[in-house]
Amino acid sequence: MNRLISHRITLLLLLLIPLLALGSCKKNRTVKPLSQLKKEQRRAIDRLIKESSFRIVNRNDETLPETIDPNVFYKLSNGLYLRVIDKGSARPEVGKTVVAVEIKGYFFNDSQAKGAEFDNVSEAGVRPLLFRYISQYSSDGTVHYSPINDGGLTTVYDNLLCEGVAFPMSVLGNGAVVELIVPFELGPTQNYTAGNSIYVQRASYVFYEKPKQ
Repeated sequence: MNRLISHRITLLLLLLIPLLALGSCKKNRTVKPLSQLKKEQRRAIDRLIKESSFRIVNRNDETLPETIDPNVFYKLSNGLYLRVIDKGSARPEVGKTVVAVEIKGYFFNDSQAKGAEFDNVSEAGVRPLLFRYISQYSSDGTVHYSPINDGGLTTVYDNLLCEGVAFPMSVLGNGAVVELIVPFELGPTQNYTAGNSIYVQRASYVFYEKPKQ
């Protein structure tokens, strides 16, 4: 129990402390120059790939091949690394489908190979992340999620919802299971200034139906 509390406190600090240094515009949220953060991130991701012996296949767009190899990470043009364990079935409807995500993994960067861990897959009493699937253009690119609280209590895990976590629903379906490497540009906004990337060991997506009263 103490370890669980410690993990949650560490995760909370990692997500929220950068807010003290942030302005109102994401473009101005880096303490280090963006070019330096990207250079450090490249080293960190390369280290993760090498140490884990990941196979990488580069894509020139944000789509997956017709025949998906479950043993490789596809690096998409938006920077996301996506390994498909299960592609799921029915695709979500834009503006309608609500998706529940269970996610397990950890933060990492150039100076720390493994930082704060997160896990709402096996931790008891932690609800999944909820978002409505959308496809909306913004200055930072297309956004594929709109957060949903569903009247429940918010948790620190809600801050993990980001474009990198939501994007797989644009190419996969209900019941999909994936592994991800999420660069900080696609990660939680609160953590942008620190240049922390996320390694998602497992993320599962299920179309959500609100329990009947």
